Amino acid sequence: MSVVNSNILYDSLKEIKTEGEFLGSIITKCNDEDNSIIFSDNIKISNLEGIYINDGLKVGFEIISNKKSAYSKKENYHWDEDFSEIDYCVLIPSEIMQLYDEGQFSDAFPFTLNLLHTSGLYLHDFDFEINHLEFFKGEILKNPVSKILNGIIVADRVVIDYRGDSVFYDCLIVGRDKHENLNVSYEPLMNVNDKVVEYIIILGIEELKI
Repeated sequence: MSVVNSNILYDSLKEIKTEGEFLGSIITKCNDEDNSIIFSDNIKISNLEGIYINDGLKVGFEIISNKKSAYSKKENYHWDEDFSEIDYCVLIPSEIMQLYDEGQFSDAFPFTLNLLHTSGLYLHDFDFEINHLEFFKGEILKNPVSKILNGIIVADRVVIDYRGDSVFYDCLIVGRDKHENLNVSYEPLMNVNDKVVEYIIILGIEELKI
């Protein structure tokens, strides 16, 4: 199932900017050096006032003590005239969110690992590589966010299989096709090898409860 273009609120490549105030499940991909993603339930887009997100959850990597660490933080975000830090912003259709919600595991599932703090599971970076895939092989990890080539995966859980590949379950997928058009889809299962994964972040349960 894929989204039609009416759910694309902003697209820097296709020069789409839909004015208005929007509520729902919104994903904003940034062009900043952290390669970050913002999750929010609101956004305001105006030619006069710019783009504003209230209380959005921003996820990415930052350099701390000459190492890269994953972060997730809730803040207000405002871009006045310069939108160069935004790649695109998409409102997830309600029917896709319903499929995503229906596929989620219970938090009480006995073999699921809920990490307390947001952590970087994998980062493909020549200078700051992170790779904990071998350590978590066979485990079920909750709340992964992954940046892949030309797209984003937000899943309920991820398992590292015997080959070291990431298997995501109950996935929202946002990305560009070969024509650079944006699409949103739901997949109950998606197998991704490390050749296309740029990073995997596991959101901590403390952050999710804020």
